[in-house]
Amino acid sequence: MPPKIRSDVTVQHVGDESLVLDQESGHIHQLNATAAWILAQCNGENSIESIAKDFAEYFSQDSETAMSDVATVIEQLSQTRVIVLD
Repeated sequence: MPPKIRSDVTVQHVGDESLVLDQESGHIHQLNATAAWILAQCNGENSIESIAKDFAEYFSQDSETAMSDVATVIEQLSQTRVIVLD
């Protein structure tokens, strides 16, 4: 189930960070550069595993740490309903 940003969520990039507006709830989330990078990969086509692989390469991390970091951010984004896992 590849993660995907909800259609009613707006993302505004500010430097390395991103502001995410959930138009349904009115909540605004501020993401650091790492979480913003992961969110940008959530296009409904990239699996969590492929995001973690790319993350490991981009941030020069070992694959185990990358998978843990990506899974944590994906879980947080899912809990806040910024992304969906269909």
